[in-house]
Amino acid sequence: MKRTLSTLSVLLLSFLAACASYELPAGTPIGETMEADAIYNFSVVDATPANFFNRTVLVEAKVVSVCKKAGCWMQIEDEGKTALVRWETGCGGQYTFPMEAIGKRVVIQGSFYPKELTEDDRAHMEEEAGTKLDIRADPYEFNASSVMILNK
Repeated sequence: MKRTLSTLSVLLLSFLAACASYELPAGTPIGETMEADAIYNFSVVDATPANFFNRTVLVEAKVVSVCKKAGCWMQIEDEGKTALVRWETGCGGQYTFPMEAIGKRVVIQGSFYPKELTEDDRAHMEEEAGTKLDIRADPYEFNASSVMILNK
């Protein structure tokens, strides 16, 4: 009887965990509809990046720079870790990152992967940002389908 209760308890807890509901934080959405799911701080993603490659993930971080020319990319930072974010529709697409997002926290919905940047790419981005950027030697990038600029 004890074993049956233990098995039922494990099954019930597994079911409840699988049915966990997530809520999106309050903010201004840009892009496609964001699907509620677990939100990771970027520093957590950066600690084991391969676990997050090539799948849709929700990530929270602070915006530190935005392309001043077309709003086609932004750089995020969390606990000293940085990544680039671009729209999955590309530069000149339907959505842009607003300059007003600089200094604010955002949640990004998108796919995450390692990115190679040449010195010309880096120089071009710094020109578009209008400032020197702290771009890591092993940069990562998000292809965003949606961004929520948080109210907090």
